[in-house]
Amino acid sequence: MSRRARPTRIVVSCGLLLVPAFLGAQRVASRANGRLEGIVRDSSGARIPDAGISIAGEDRPRSVSDDSGSFRFGGLTPGRTVLIARRLGFRPETLAVVVLDARPTRADFMLHPAVVRLESQLVSADSARSFKMAAFNKRRERGIGVFLTREDIEKRQSSTVSELLRYVPGISVSQRMAGEPQPVHMQRSSNPTNQSTCTVLLYVDGNPYPNGSVDDFPPGSLEGIEVYRSASEIPADFRTRDSMCGLIALWTRDPEAARRNP
Repeated sequence: MSRRARPTRIVVSCGLLLVPAFLGAQRVASRANGRLEGIVRDSSGARIPDAGISIAGEDRPRSVSDDSGSFRFGGLTPGRTVLIARRLGFRPETLAVVVLDARPTRADFMLHPAVVRLESQLVSADSARSFKMAAFNKRRERGIGVFLTREDIEKRQSSTVSELLRYVPGISVSQRMAGEPQPVHMQRSSNPTNQSTCTVLLYVDGNPYPNGSVDDFPPGSLEGIEVYRSASEIPADFRTRDSMCGLIALWTRDPEAARRNP
């Protein structure tokens, strides 16, 4: 009788060993069940489309608000998470939330228009646009570099800025999978041996935009684009020690104009 009982005990022991592994797999699967949803509004309560919602520390947005200002995304680990909402023409807004397990967590944002300080006075975004484009037009008159005006951008009807830049002589755009940012190179730096060390600088509204992509901005949100294909073309406004491979400067439109004609 004892010889027959021994295999029974072994089978039961193996079954018990599988229980913790099964429960552990369930816990791992549930760690990314958190979901977020919310609405992005401005200070007047109007809903804001095309606002990118990202997790603090991440370069790419997890979601973009739709025409009703709503956004949602999942795959989050339950617990405290810091979110950042960004929209051209508005100051970034940070919000800390506690993500719930397996049910949506609410995260609503209120964005305030961006302003700049000019001669010790606060200037509205619309006035700031006129000021910054005056500098754009002054550099354009010098005839050095390639300039795309708002009219040029609308005429091309490109879906992304990288697609728009394909029409610019001296620029090459690397192919990537759908949804991934398209790396932009100057043709003199498009050799594969140089791409890892030679980076085309990107500026947005006169400020460096490191680790960003031109495709972070829809073409309809831009007022103008400057392209300098070598260090010798770059004006003093943008020249740095890191600008040897050329530079692209994007200038954004005012929020209301971008909303009327996205």
